[in-house]
Amino acid sequence: MGEVPKRGWRGYISSREQGGHFIPQRVQNLVIRDYAARHGLLFLLSAVEYYMDDCTMMLRALVDEADSLAGILFYSTHLLPKDPVVREQLWQQVRERDFTLRFALEELVVADAQGITAMEDLLLVRDLTENRSDFDLVDR
Repeated sequence: MGEVPKRGWRGYISSREQGGHFIPQRVQNLVIRDYAARHGLLFLLSAVEYYMDDCTMMLRALVDEADSLAGILFYSTHLLPKDPVVREQLWQQVRERDFTLRFALEELVVADAQGITAMEDLLLVRDLTENRSDFDLVDR
């Protein structure tokens, strides 16, 4: 049997707060649709992650579809799993398959090891800046 052709990009949005803000699903989908249109991507319907904290059930289901998709079009990098072990499983899928992740709000693409490293650096910097109170700052 022949290889399954890539069908398009599945959106990934959330019903949870992201980066300290609640973004309605309608708005997340508008951002994704606009991004897809501007980049000439075939946009498929979005999967909505469940409301529970740190839940990645829908993301895992999308990754299971990896062989029939060009990739996942995230609303934002804030939707990436917080747990580094779960995130590494996602990165493993990107490395092993012809699979790409795009992030509409930030206009970022992760398609290879270099993109994964850059995204992990971005997440580290974000975490450090969001948790500044954890550091002893020198008085000026």
